[in-house]
Amino acid sequence: MFFSLNKKLIYTISTFFLFTSLIFSYSFYLINIDKLQEQQKSATLRNQQYMEQLIENTSLRKALTEIKHQNPHLRLPPELKKLIESSQLTINQEKISQERKKMDEILKSYDARYKTLTDSFKIVTISAALFFLSLLVLWRLINIWVLAPIEKLSKISHKIQSGNYTNRLPLPSQTRFPDEFNKLMQTFNDMLDNIENGIKEIHKTESFLQSIIDSIPDGIRVLDENGTIIIANKEYYRQINSCSNCIGQKCYASSQNRDAPCPHSLFTCPLQEIKEKKAENVKFIQQFAAYPNRHLSVNAAPMVIQDSDSKPRQYIVEAFRDLSEDIRFSHQQKLSSLGFLATAVAHEMKNHLGSIRMITEGLLNKYYRDKPDNNEEKQYLSLIDKQLTECINVPERLLKMAHFAPEEETQFSVNNSIEDVIQLLDYEAKRNGISINFKHPQKDIIVSGNEADFKMMIINLLQNSLKAMSENDELSIKINQTADNAAKIEIKDSGHGITADKLPRIFEPFYTTGNTVLQTGTGLGLAIVKSIVEKLRGTISVKSKPGVGTCFTIKIPRNFEK
Repeated sequence: MFFSLNKKLIYTISTFFLFTSLIFSYSFYLINIDKLQEQQKSATLRNQQYMEQLIENTSLRKALTEIKHQNPHLRLPPELKKLIESSQLTINQEKISQERKKMDEILKSYDARYKTLTDSFKIVTISAALFFLSLLVLWRLINIWVLAPIEKLSKISHKIQSGNYTNRLPLPSQTRFPDEFNKLMQTFNDMLDNIENGIKEIHKTESFLQSIIDSIPDGIRVLDENGTIIIANKEYYRQINSCSNCIGQKCYASSQNRDAPCPHSLFTCPLQEIKEKKAENVKFIQQFAAYPNRHLSVNAAPMVIQDSDSKPRQYIVEAFRDLSEDIRFSHQQKLSSLGFLATAVAHEMKNHLGSIRMITEGLLNKYYRDKPDNNEEKQYLSLIDKQLTECINVPERLLKMAHFAPEEETQFSVNNSIEDVIQLLDYEAKRNGISINFKHPQKDIIVSGNEADFKMMIINLLQNSLKAMSENDELSIKINQTADNAAKIEIKDSGHGITADKLPRIFEPFYTTGNTVLQTGTGLGLAIVKSIVEKLRGTISVKSKPGVGTCFTIKIPRNFEK
């Protein structure tokens, strides 16, 4: 319980005064009054005994005198004669009278001494009252000179403890006799000025450092050795889909929404790798709870800060890169490569094929115009002309596919887009002895989205299937419309399949299941496929069995009808 110094002083002064007064009064009574009363009682008793004896002696003398007068013939001893002499009696009476006077004087003397003691007690009481007033005046001065400045210091210190450094101690404008407390208060204000300026500089430095890490395109967070987040940037908040301050939270609570540390069997923990295994750098791929389908490349490294007055403190710096941008970049690279290829093919082939087509058309017009259509030579030339037309259209399809279309959505036919992709890959399939079976309804299925992205998705899936198959295998493509008005695309191959342990990771960036040099790629193909499916607001699933084959099923909602 708080007990102010002011109360302590006043209670101490009052208690001290009362206790001292009681002790003094009691001592005064014991030493003077009680002793005086005893002396008075003793003197009075002695005088009374003396007076009683004188009175008794006088009475005896009177009785003997009367007996002598009544019996004149009686002879008395000389001692008795001397006692009954009148002069002696008179002397005794005078002594009695003198003793009474002395007794009266003694009583008067005791009365005077009592009065003196009473006056002394009054003086002592007045002195005690003056002493108490002096203590009160001293307490008041202490309150003004000492307690009031201390109370001001206490109030300001309490505000400073709560984090408010703007308050200052009030100082008089002009002080004729400044004391130590005035200097102390001035020094305290100067100290607060220095602290406030230092805190402002610290905030400026923190703001500058925070701006630096916020400008980093990768997500950044710094952990202490207990897994508590010390610093994080804006990109990290975007990756965890949160605007609330995560400083002070545990790493697993912030990114995975867990109440306990992540199990090591499911997650790679950089904290454990660096603290227990003394790893210098930890790299792995991780998903956050806010975006379970988005893959992040994690790069963690230790950071040690050496303080001059304590042992080194270890921190862990983690950088999270969203691989969606890498996937998009790889997608753009593929589109760019296709564009370059289409341009080269168009430039190199279109003129030559056009010249050959003009020759075949000239032959047909000059030598076979009047011949019937069932003429064998005319049929061959017509077939050559038709195939040349298709060859000339190949560069046009490549240019259309390679063109990086704007982000706005358009309506396109799923049937025609897949037909275009099959025609582009038909030569590769036939060269490897693989047949492509395409089943689709007579009515076109129209969806909304980016057609170039859709074709790139189909190309990646078909290329993966072609790499997984061997000669005499079959690639089956089937599209139809589901009951919930969605376009369903099934791509099924009879290749070597994917094992159960690898199947959950095939959509991770940079993960590949290829067993040979020809089959091994960058590991971004299926990641690109999944990103495009999500962009089209669709879903993708996969079923695979080693030695039997793999089946990809894509569902894309239809937002428009043709």
